[in-house]
Amino acid sequence: MRKSAVLLISVLGVFIFLGFMLMQSLVIVQRIASVSDVVGEVSVKARSDSDFTPLGDTRQVLAGSEVRTGPDSAVTLNWVNGSRIRLGPETSVRVRKCSLNTNTKATTSLFDLDMGRIWVRVLSMVGGKSKFEIRTPTATAGVRGTVFFVEVDRTGSTAVAVYEGAVEVATDTGRATVGEGQQATVGPGGSAPAISHQAGDGPRWREHSGIIGPRLDLDTGTQVTVPAGVETVTITGVSEPEATVTINGSPVTLDRNNRFSAEVPVGGANDGMIVVSASDSRGGETVRAIAVAQGG
Repeated sequence: MRKSAVLLISVLGVFIFLGFMLMQSLVIVQRIASVSDVVGEVSVKARSDSDFTPLGDTRQVLAGSEVRTGPDSAVTLNWVNGSRIRLGPETSVRVRKCSLNTNTKATTSLFDLDMGRIWVRVLSMVGGKSKFEIRTPTATAGVRGTVFFVEVDRTGSTAVAVYEGAVEVATDTGRATVGEGQQATVGPGGSAPAISHQAGDGPRWREHSGIIGPRLDLDTGTQVTVPAGVETVTITGVSEPEATVTINGSPVTLDRNNRFSAEVPVGGANDGMIVVSASDSRGGETVRAIAVAQGG
């Protein structure tokens, strides 16, 4: 009788544990990054893989994956909440964790930058326990809504420059808050962050200025061809949550996936050019121009 009771309790314990794990899996949603603006050689290695493979037609990156760019190469990783990371040439980034707690609405986004340069845009995060961190071999950069740059050079030194907002840089020997227009430098030994000023319109920001404003990717590219006699063209693309998107000055609506679609006249005052703009509440703006060519 006692053995039966112990067995029953053990079985109930197993079911309770499995139920708890199932509830956790339903509460914690793993977020997936979409890929855009691919330039040159980009490769990816999933958590379960031992080798890198060319990105090819892959348009999504899962948590646990590592992304690597070659010389003169770049790629952007985009999340549905509007956060983006732009990888520069010869850069290696691992998506350590990227998840949403559906109960608390808190997000957890953790990345490892082993070498190279990245540009990051993080929207203000919902949930008091939200976390967004970039970890390098010598420092950790934590943020709550900002635009910033991180570089790990060949010596192992880390540089964190802030365009907008603030980033906390921490090492084993100290920490510092890096504000707008400032840069923190950490030596290869993990020294305390040294703060200096940097130009807000310097080369590193001009190089990837598209990361400063809202996301705006067009399915049509920068040129469309319209057959003779056709008076409208369909323009589709994707932006980010709460962005205001206009096409030739007229607002368009984003769906729940932040996508938009609109029929746009190709004659009249805007003949030959379509201008698509996305702006955010912080004053950032991204503009794309589409050239319209008449076909036969």
